[in-house]
Amino acid sequence: MIAFDDFRLNLVSFQIFRGDEKLEAPPQIIEVLAYLIENHDRTVSRQELLDRFWARAGTGGDAALNTCIRRIRALLDDDVTTPRYVQTRPRAGYRFIGTIAEAEMEAAAPKRGRRLSRQVLGFGALAALAIGGATWAHVSASDSHHRIAIEPVKGMCEYVLYPHFNVGLRESFVAQATQILPADYQIVTSGEKADLHARVSVRQTTQRTVVTVTLRQASDGRILWSREFAAPTDNNDYVPLQQKLAREMAVSLERALHQRS
Repeated sequence: MIAFDDFRLNLVSFQIFRGDEKLEAPPQIIEVLAYLIENHDRTVSRQELLDRFWARAGTGGDAALNTCIRRIRALLDDDVTTPRYVQTRPRAGYRFIGTIAEAEMEAAAPKRGRRLSRQVLGFGALAALAIGGATWAHVSASDSHHRIAIEPVKGMCEYVLYPHFNVGLRESFVAQATQILPADYQIVTSGEKADLHARVSVRQTTQRTVVTVTLRQASDGRILWSREFAAPTDNNDYVPLQQKLAREMAVSLERALHQRS
């Protein structure tokens, strides 16, 4: 949790509150704001934000970033001419200038360079979407508590059918996995130290979406488990598809970890 003035930013559910009131904002708006707060000790360049959040947006990235910053200011009731929170540095970028509650910030980001993940709470449920088989390499577990980093989803196509599909899929996957993984496994942000890494890749056409999840051991890069999931692409509303695939991914991962234990 990050607190500044009467705002509270929940980094687990990616929600923002003003006092006791929950403010409505898309997850990406919250994540960009969180990134600026995380890097409040420096000016974050526009190019850095574009590379991180709109890497595949092409020429549309600039407009998307401008809109995002405007929405963050509107969310915080901030003024571009006399900013209290997000300051524009001409020809440089943006910097968060609000006063952050130090105890909250240390709990949220104990070291510089830590990267935030989207972890939204939800319930895991079975979904009959998996195709292909799963492979699992048994290894001895030397630690009683394992940390799994779910890496940003990679698109394996030459073009992006839905620019934000991969981000939302990861968000849903983290949410589902957080709820149902065994007690001795913990989801951490991709920048934190972890002994296990989950890599997710997406191939997508207007007819079909295929997702591959691979779990590897950080110490030697060995693949411990891998599985492929697929479902028809819904061209009208891809959010249910994200949730459906994420549920199956989380349930399958949970089963594999139980076998490992």
